Amino acid sequence: MIKFKLLFLSLLLALVGCKGETNINDNSIDNLPKETYVLVHSAWLGKWQWENIVPILTNKGHKVIAPDLPGDGSDGTPASDITMDDYVNTLVSILDEQDKPVILVGHSFNGITISRVAELRPNKVKSLVYMAAFLLPNESSFLGAVQGVSGSNAVDNFKVSDDGYSAYINENQQKNALVHDVSQEFYDVNIKPYIVSEPLSPLKYKLQITDKNFGRIPKYYIETTEDKAIPIEIQKRMYNGNVLKVYTLNSSHCPNFSQPKKLAEVLLDVVNEQEKKDLIMSHFEKEEEVKVHRLFSNENQIFAHFESKRGGEKYAHMALLEITGDKKIYTTIQKVPENQISENRMFEGVRLVSTNSNHTVSNLTHINNFIKNVWIDGKYETLPDFFNNGKLMQHNPSVQDDVQGLYDLLDYLNSQGITLKYEEIVTSFAKGNMVLVYSKGTFGGDNYLFADLFRLENQKIVEHWDVIEQK
Repeated sequence: MIKFKLLFLSLLLALVGCKGETNINDNSIDNLPKETYVLVHSAWLGKWQWENIVPILTNKGHKVIAPDLPGDGSDGTPASDITMDDYVNTLVSILDEQDKPVILVGHSFNGITISRVAELRPNKVKSLVYMAAFLLPNESSFLGAVQGVSGSNAVDNFKVSDDGYSAYINENQQKNALVHDVSQEFYDVNIKPYIVSEPLSPLKYKLQITDKNFGRIPKYYIETTEDKAIPIEIQKRMYNGNVLKVYTLNSSHCPNFSQPKKLAEVLLDVVNEQEKKDLIMSHFEKEEEVKVHRLFSNENQIFAHFESKRGGEKYAHMALLEITGDKKIYTTIQKVPENQISENRMFEGVRLVSTNSNHTVSNLTHINNFIKNVWIDGKYETLPDFFNNGKLMQHNPSVQDDVQGLYDLLDYLNSQGITLKYEEIVTSFAKGNMVLVYSKGTFGGDNYLFADLFRLENQKIVEHWDVIEQK
């Protein structure tokens, strides 16, 4: 209880102010800018793998650069002379020649390569797109990541050349591993003749990235559900908690061959998602070291949950931008305390809207009833009705998990004579299993704006984040 009191009081002192509502100029997200894509091929392939994608993107007015990395495609550099630095330097040189940040796309193994490039040139990368690609943490390598992986035809048939400088997939398994969903004729004519051995040294490279550089760049993942090279379970394990949005293609490891139009549509939609982020984050240009953790949108609104730094200290933000109607933005900001009661830190947890949820309206109703019954009307005895068996993953830095954590908070506030009262719901956002509510109220006698984000399962609250601010 002493730890709870100290952390609770430190949180009270940490709250800082900023403007809560601002009118904005009309800016339609449909008027998308023209971007530069840099498309990085898979191991064993080359720039030729993008031949069906490039025309679709360029016909939309975008610039596309698709290089051969050293030793791949038509590049004849001996495998014995190639390291990861050669891959990275090839891409860094391309980025340095561009006059604006690029959308950097990496396929398969070269997810590792684009991660390293982003670390070295964070200001030259607008977003990272991983297509059935390795999205790995610091100090990880391709060879380390595939150890123990089962169900992968690529891993099961991975071989090292006699001279030890290159690697390949057994020829009789290459089609099954990489692109089982195209015809044998298409494979024999358009793919098989161009597959090459992959330099081995880059596959051993241990990734070097930091949260300050690589961590702040928006990331998107394209999962391939019928993949026989990187099984879908492995893909999910890599992207969970690490990306802003996941796109799903029911394809083999190489949708660029089997579903080029669908893949191109996904890459084009990344521009749309990036524009939404840019639109809402344009209101926070003075913030330093911004890292967006959640970005959701519906037809009328864009929501962002992000962190920034001021004077070396970390702050949590929630912002809701109305893109129709009166064009307002609602914001809350709160200093992140150094010590937090819960193991669930303020930014951790699920980051994606469930694509399977068709309960948007009922979830919003559930949360509105929760706010009204519990926090406005003070019917605390109804708290358990909104949760499943009293379970809750809580990200408020001063509240423990589960419904019992909420009751402990209420008991402590009551013992200290501190009032917590929601007075009215100001606005709300709902998409699938995620619901955000902004409410006005008082805390300790002062006026506050409360931003509460909830994740629901089976129309019950399972996870909660909040950012509150004295107004």
